Amino acid sequence: MRRRSAISYFDPEKVVTLEIDVAPADIPSVDAPPQEAPRPLQRILLLEDRDDFRAILRDHLDFRGFQVTAAPSGVEGLREIGKNHFDLIVCDMMMPRMGGEMFYWAVTRMRPATAQRFIFFTGHRNNPAIEFFFQRINATVLIKPFKLKELDATIGEVLRKAV
Repeated sequence: MRRRSAISYFDPEKVVTLEIDVAPADIPSVDAPPQEAPRPLQRILLLEDRDDFRAILRDHLDFRGFQVTAAPSGVEGLREIGKNHFDLIVCDMMMPRMGGEMFYWAVTRMRPATAQRFIFFTGHRNNPAIEFFFQRINATVLIKPFKLKELDATIGEVLRKAV
């Protein structure tokens, strides 16, 4: 038997050490099969004006291993686009100062290759202007409310196509 130690930080004032006896055969292998090999860190620009929804999405994407930059509107998003390269842009349609459509046109003028790296989301399912825009650019769209696993699957599809 080998003795393994785990340190847990539940209270910043206290450190708890738990020692568990583990047989060598019970220790999982750290070798990942080729399809599960770590991928390079991918950068996502997240645009959402609601603080609570933006925080949830950011935390989820951080947990999924992405490097996330979040902005509350297209204006702040454009500043980030000017400073950094992003592998993917996850963008709300209805934001103050500059919504998703204006942001898309501005970004694709600056960086045309980003056109196929957008995922839009909206709660306005039957808005003719938004629907026209989505059809015009053949957009990838999630309708609010959506499940985080739907976001994960959509991200995977867009990143596979963008390679």
